[in-house]
Amino acid sequence: MKKTLLSLFLALSCLYCFAQIDMQAHAGSDEGLAAYSSADMQAAYYTGSYTYDNLIVQEGNDLFGSLNALMGSTSKIKSGYSYDKLKYNYDKVDVDLNNKGSRIIGYYDGSTLSATWDPNNNYNREHTWPQSKGADKKIPMGYDMQSVRPANVKINSDRGNVAYGEKAKLYDPDNISINNSYYNPSNLGSYRGDAARVIAYDYVVYGEAGGHKSGLYNGNAQLLSKLGSNGVFESIEILLKWHMQDPPSLTEAVRNDGAADYQGNRNPFIDYPELAVQMLKNSVSTYPVDAYMAETMWPDYRLTLKYGFVAYVTAQDGTHPNKVTVTGASSKYDSATGRLTVSNVTGSVNISTGNLPPEGIEDFYDTTLPEVKKVFYNGQLYIIRDNIWYDVTGRRID
Repeated sequence: MKKTLLSLFLALSCLYCFAQIDMQAHAGSDEGLAAYSSADMQAAYYTGSYTYDNLIVQEGNDLFGSLNALMGSTSKIKSGYSYDKLKYNYDKVDVDLNNKGSRIIGYYDGSTLSATWDPNNNYNREHTWPQSKGADKKIPMGYDMQSVRPANVKINSDRGNVAYGEKAKLYDPDNISINNSYYNPSNLGSYRGDAARVIAYDYVVYGEAGGHKSGLYNGNAQLLSKLGSNGVFESIEILLKWHMQDPPSLTEAVRNDGAADYQGNRNPFIDYPELAVQMLKNSVSTYPVDAYMAETMWPDYRLTLKYGFVAYVTAQDGTHPNKVTVTGASSKYDSATGRLTVSNVTGSVNISTGNLPPEGIEDFYDTTLPEVKKVFYNGQLYIIRDNIWYDVTGRRID
């Protein structure tokens, strides 16, 4: 009888182990979507003039202006909020889905920490945009929940106010070993992207571009004048590199909802990573990406740097194509998860899936010709040539 009970206990323990959630899983991956979704809160936030369809066709200062207006108008931080108040709310924002209420996820290393405030031994408050460089704790930017994150005391001290970057003496979160006990190495967990998205968020909420600024404006939040070793980031190119190679994680998606509950506004670069590319692309050298496929690619990057990016390729039915072909760059594809890694970009990048056109009709995809158009309809890619519709296999559609 004891052996039977012991076997049953071990079996249940194994089931519990498999049920654990990797908080570093990317939000757009199968594992991330199965564990958590922000879709409902996103739909409620991006409305009116600020729907995704309206935002994605903008770029540069115009997009900055729209996001600045949206986040400035929805932020409640100017009244009733403080630096001290943060420590009583991290348990509801940086939620560890495996231990709700009792544990939180720490910044930079993904560690699972006690939710009890203990700044001497457990965690304290890390300013992603340092206090000494504009985020003083006495002003809203210095106690913004989207930006000021809980971090292990020693790790917080290690970073100080050093700019993020890859050069010597700059701070690179990838030098911190992720120690979340449920971390899956195949997800390539990193906090590079987290840092990049928070810095971009701070710039949009508190900065100014093209004459656009909200009531939260802070003259020290000007990202483009805060680059280099004395600033907050090495360069816009490195910021976008980190952002594109480390898409938003489950940890970010969960805390984005929690922070929005707390103070009203969201970080749009977690919800729609492609918006960061649209907003900052004119500040860097970029290459065009053409995706000739019936599947969708998330994040939907329209441009890429020479460093490349990571995305997930998924069909409408939720499956992943067996094959993805990339030209103009190096690539690695995992058909089990749909994860596509693109690197070493030298120019225009073409991405196609297993739905390749038969030999002899490749010219249908030459959209430089005036008689050829590429359109998406109901989530599917079609080619219109001489006013005749074709699907991705070259089959005529009547």
